[in-house]
Amino acid sequence: MITSFNLDRITLVGLAMAGLLPFLALSPAPAHAASRAVPVDCAAQAAAVRGQAETADPKAAARALKAVRIAEKICAEGGSFEAGKKFAQARAQLDAGVQLAARR
Repeated sequence: MITSFNLDRITLVGLAMAGLLPFLALSPAPAHAASRAVPVDCAAQAAAVRGQAETADPKAAARALKAVRIAEKICAEGGSFEAGKKFAQARAQLDAGVQLAARR
């Protein structure tokens, strides 16, 4: 026998589930989707960062060029996804150097 208390609980659970559906549809992609990332063109990335480093703050450029050398070694070992992260870190270091120079 279904009492009104149980009916209220069933209704609340149904409403809560209906309210969560839009959020579940917008949830981020699964973790395994990142493994299918596009490989990085190491030579082009290295050349781009080195070009930016020529006009950057010398300390920031030195840190960025060190990250580029590490990324090139990672690329040589076949880790293009990880090298892409290192190239992004190098570009961020150059951008930070530019921002610090602009504040002076």
